[in-house]
Amino acid sequence: MKIFSFAVLCLAATAASQTYTLTDFGTQCGGDLQGQIVTAPGGTGIRLGVTGAHRNTITVLVIGHPQAAPVQLPGSACLLLVDPRAMLHELTSPSGTAGFGFRLPPIVPITIDFQAVIVGHAASGRVFESTDGVHLVGV
Repeated sequence: MKIFSFAVLCLAATAASQTYTLTDFGTQCGGDLQGQIVTAPGGTGIRLGVTGAHRNTITVLVIGHPQAAPVQLPGSACLLLVDPRAMLHELTSPSGTAGFGFRLPPIVPITIDFQAVIVGHAASGRVFESTDGVHLVGV
């Protein structure tokens, strides 16, 4: 029981002292992704916002690590910069914005990349665009 208590105290101290940095990378191709670290009663979280996207379209937040080489999105000159490990989706507002937010796991160290892909519609079919990326480092 003493070992378990010691481990819990060590993990709690590590999570509480964790600091985060956010860095933009890549180029915008149809929208901008911005990140912000937030503190909530339940722990530290991240808020990501997409601006400048097509309005009333599906926006997919891609969560993962950098692609070995950027992948061109279908029918587009835009690039996917993040190797998908998880994805979230949201509908953009009439002004072309979307927001994502969630708690960060209390893991030290942590490195995660984020990028949004906007799935629009045109007379010729689907249009894929992408934002720049946000690189998160927690130490």
